[in-house]
Amino acid sequence: MDVRGEISIAGGAVMCLVFEARNSTKDVDAQFKPVGLIRDAAVRVSQREGISDNWLNDGVTGYLSDRQDFVPFLELSHLRVLRADARFMLAMKCMAMRVGEGYSDIDDVRYLLRNLGIESYDEAAKILDEYYGLHAYKAEKLAALRELIEERGKRAR
Repeated sequence: MDVRGEISIAGGAVMCLVFEARNSTKDVDAQFKPVGLIRDAAVRVSQREGISDNWLNDGVTGYLSDRQDFVPFLELSHLRVLRADARFMLAMKCMAMRVGEGYSDIDDVRYLLRNLGIESYDEAAKILDEYYGLHAYKAEKLAALRELIEERGKRAR
């Protein structure tokens, strides 16, 4: 087709492939272009592999900020794959944080706090503010983040 595509991955795919923080994810959250051609290719892969045709989705676009930090991950002849860096992942995971069985957001945030060496709520809040502004986060998500950092501090003692 003589087309060069670009996929910027985030979410569980980054937690699995880049950080090896967990074993699996249900789908690949990404921003991609050219949108139509990448969608068509993803459908062909799903049919060939017998998997959900939503395995590659752009649901993450609702969590992208004006300041996005994606770094190179994989360079192929017709496809460039970028991935969200750890700071951006922390901001996105806190924005999207879901609590309950079947969700791994809390564990992902714990991992990212360790990976980034964050020891205080103020350090984490500064990162979140850089990407979305603290006003964009629901109070319960900021409270959960504070609890995770306090829990981390108690373990360190």
